[in-house]
Amino acid sequence: MIEKIATKYLSVIGLIWFISTVQIGCRKDDEPSPATLRDSTAVHDILDNGALATTSVSDPIPGTVLRYGHVWVKSSESAGAPTTSDSKNVISGALPATLNFTGRIFGLTVNTEYKLRAFVETNNGLIYGELKTFTTAPDYVARLVRNLNDSLKNKGFGYSFVVTRNNEIVGEGFGGHQARDIEEGGERFVTVDTKMQIASMTKTLTAAAFLKLASEKGIKTTDKILPYLPKNWTVGPNIDQISFRDLLLHQSGITGFNDICQNGAVGENGWYGLQLLIEKGIRLENRGRQCYQNANYGLFRVLIPAMLGFQFSDDNYADDHGTRQSYEKYLKEEILGKLGVSSSGILVNSATSPTFGYDFPYSQGTKGFDPGDFRNAAGGYGVYLSAREAAKVYSGLFSTTDASILSAALKDSIITRGMGSYSSVTPQGKFSYHDGWWQSGLSTGKAKGFRSLWMKCPDDITVVIFTNALRHGDGLFPIRSDFYSDITSYVLWAFSDIRTSENGRSQAVNFHQYLQDPQPH
Repeated sequence: MIEKIATKYLSVIGLIWFISTVQIGCRKDDEPSPATLRDSTAVHDILDNGALATTSVSDPIPGTVLRYGHVWVKSSESAGAPTTSDSKNVISGALPATLNFTGRIFGLTVNTEYKLRAFVETNNGLIYGELKTFTTAPDYVARLVRNLNDSLKNKGFGYSFVVTRNNEIVGEGFGGHQARDIEEGGERFVTVDTKMQIASMTKTLTAAAFLKLASEKGIKTTDKILPYLPKNWTVGPNIDQISFRDLLLHQSGITGFNDICQNGAVGENGWYGLQLLIEKGIRLENRGRQCYQNANYGLFRVLIPAMLGFQFSDDNYADDHGTRQSYEKYLKEEILGKLGVSSSGILVNSATSPTFGYDFPYSQGTKGFDPGDFRNAAGGYGVYLSAREAAKVYSGLFSTTDASILSAALKDSIITRGMGSYSSVTPQGKFSYHDGWWQSGLSTGKAKGFRSLWMKCPDDITVVIFTNALRHGDGLFPIRSDFYSDITSYVLWAFSDIRTSENGRSQAVNFHQYLQDPQPH
């Protein structure tokens, strides 16, 4: 009896086990495998503090999509893949019909590796995409480049800029017209290799040329210029008091033909104009006072050849021609050439591909302004460079690691003592620079021309920027805002904007107030 009961009990247990096994097996067969999002995700526009992620989903997602986006985590903080418990961007609602979406990745740490993947949440649960890794930029420079590009592009004027750090190009931008279709050569567009008239940015090159040569010849900046002037020039009152330093700092006492301390005509900077200014002489009370005059640097076109041993004659034409060639040759070989810039004609607008200056907004149907040939009035202005060439020159000239052109002391003469530059101190640090301005038709209210700038910024960053258009009214940098009114304050704003945004602050200030000498040069 007991044996029958036991047998019956075991049979029941076996039946229960069989039914249970079949039911569990059926449930597992009916339940889908954990879903994986079939996608292609790319991380791009990677900055120091953010990036963009773009995802393309391969197949339609079953169920109702509730939300989607991207999740990310520092690789150093998680051994696994990121989930919605980590940092994320979220878009609510159904996926776009294209099954493509882009999300902003924010709040990142500089120079750090992250893991990222896309996610889609449906009424059936979460689905994650393919795991990606990326590393943020080592500093904020990419944001500076983007700031410049975003504020300049598609505005209707020509521009080019290059940003360097530690003497290496880290970003650039360009756009607009080099020549419009009304010009004889037809329509052409600006690139970073488009040469433009850099105007008074030339003064920095002239200062560098003098300082380099003077150090080699044992000439001091406090030495007087008189022994290096042509012997047949008539020397006016107090010219014998002027030193090289006076010229470099615009404190020579030269006030131009009109004695109003405003830059005079181009004629003042040619051979005969300089000769007449020396004959005119200076007033002693003006020496040592700041008076910005192109002629201060125009004289170096005569003085540098004399320092090189040029022998003046009584033939003004021959001496004019000879000093022109000597100055240009020294600048090309000892400054530009040694910084990696080679050009056959640095003082002449290209005959085959000239760059024209325009007004802004552009007056439809009007031809541009061709600055032309500066060989007879160089020194204070006149050099043509592209943004890429200028970046090589100005970042190389003041490189903290390269002393092949100027020693640290000579660099300091320019950057700190202002012999060929100006400076500005803002909450972000010290900036050294020299701008350039070349225009025609200012009195009409629709000046055409060029605005240019090199600026040495903190963290060994150099910005070179050119525009070949001037705004209506004052004839300055084409755009303005509450934060800037000209090209110098524009770059100060661009730098400040990305630096202050790191801690969420913005400065409601026009950066023009920080400029040492706010007038255009």
